[in-house]
Amino acid sequence: MSVFQYRLPLAIAASFSLVLAACAGNPSGENPGEQSAAKPEAAAAQQAKSSEPEEIDTEATLWTLLGLAKKESVKEPGPRTGNTVSPILWQAAHDTLDFVKYSSEDPLTGSIVTEWYSPPGKPNERLRINVFILSRALHSDSLSVTVDRQVRSADGQWTETTIARQVETDLETAILNRARQLKRAWEAAKKS
Repeated sequence: MSVFQYRLPLAIAASFSLVLAACAGNPSGENPGEQSAAKPEAAAAQQAKSSEPEEIDTEATLWTLLGLAKKESVKEPGPRTGNTVSPILWQAAHDTLDFVKYSSEDPLTGSIVTEWYSPPGKPNERLRINVFILSRALHSDSLSVTVDRQVRSADGQWTETTIARQVETDLETAILNRARQLKRAWEAAKKS
């Protein structure tokens, strides 16, 4: 075969390599020399950013990249939370505290604060529950629950009072038990 017969495949390969080089090149469109001279802070930030390890998809094949083959999802089940917050504990806390409204919640830091809640039959007492999820592990020290209690005095003012530590411990236990149930259910769903 003549060299002239290979011109079209060579042209396609060269075009493809140029496209790949353009995609992998400098995304800002500036020359690297101009960038470092003009913006030293940006260059330092880019260098710090590039020193972080990137997640590489080692299981991708040509067929999955082209969309011709299905790839199993590596996404964890449950709600999206921060790096130090267990999604299982987050969901378990919501399931356990479904009887009260939340005044604030932050899935990135793992904090839930409820609104004041008066137990049935006790209108002169109110409780506020604070839940803090401290790690991704499913351990008793990964969770902290505090309960604030107030009692209404004769003049109608709310005053802080103490509450038995057992109430907080019981809430932590209930959340951890629910988390264990969720973990079993999520693992069973993953296998099927």
